[in-house]
Amino acid sequence: MIIYPFRKPSSSSFLFFLFFFVFQLLPILVLCQQQQQDPLHLHGGSILAMSGSNCIAMAVDSRFGSGPQMIHTCPRTVLLLHSRVMVGLVGLEGDVQSLSHEFSVQMENLKLRRFLGFGFASSSSSSSSSSSTSSYSSQWSKTTSMTPKSASCLMSHLLYQRRTAPYYVEPIVVGLEEIKATCRGQGNDHISNDSNHYNDDDDDDKGDGDDQETMIRYKPFLCAQDVIGAQSKSHAFVCSGVAKKSLYGCAESLWRPNLSSKELVQVCGKAFLSALERDCLSGYGAVLYLMEGGKGIQEIQLSCRND
Repeated sequence: MIIYPFRKPSSSSFLFFLFFFVFQLLPILVLCQQQQQDPLHLHGGSILAMSGSNCIAMAVDSRFGSGPQMIHTCPRTVLLLHSRVMVGLVGLEGDVQSLSHEFSVQMENLKLRRFLGFGFASSSSSSSSSSSTSSYSSQWSKTTSMTPKSASCLMSHLLYQRRTAPYYVEPIVVGLEEIKATCRGQGNDHISNDSNHYNDDDDDDKGDGDDQETMIRYKPFLCAQDVIGAQSKSHAFVCSGVAKKSLYGCAESLWRPNLSSKELVQVCGKAFLSALERDCLSGYGAVLYLMEGGKGIQEIQLSCRND
């Protein structure tokens, strides 16, 4: 006679535990293993960018870890090309540093080519002094700064060049495109784009006639890319990183068109912090960059949970 110290499990309870393990626990374990093996999710990090009325906000977190283990707290790499273009990078930290260095080198080469005239120095430019060189370089930075579309195309080109051995980086390129609206008389408005000329001041320029007035407006540009440079543009918001799914949901529920700068900071910060609380590989501090047309870029520290 066999005596069981506990009650003998029935076949129905065994089938219940088998069903629970196969359909509930096994998918969670497989998903966690895939996230740990994904190089994009190894060091964590998330980025969210939102558009407003003549302004853009970009929020980045500060957690740097190795999978579930946290190593250090440092904000994500954000390249400030000038007062109207920013590039945020998230992914494998070694590839982030390599891509940011290569992008900076390409930017300097582009400035040198344009200053010398497509890479060939003329006799007048070769005989110019150092003072004229500095004045020309400052004039180039004010008049022919790189547009957001050009920066996005350059980043996409660099990523696609390494499609066989890609950088495990998901960049986000944001910026403000200048639009000049010319008002003629009391009625019709004529809007013309001038992508090669930028003025940092936000004052209105008068035309030749007394009844003409030129107003400068700024159109937000948002573009997210994957590891091979495929572009995904949006007029509302873009996000990248390990908390991408949570960021899309929070941003879609809170974003509204034509937000002012103060409202944009509150909406972007609330959506970003709400998404970070739903992801264990992001957080530990956040930084928000506010870009306003004619005013430059402002850095705002966001307080969030550190657990």
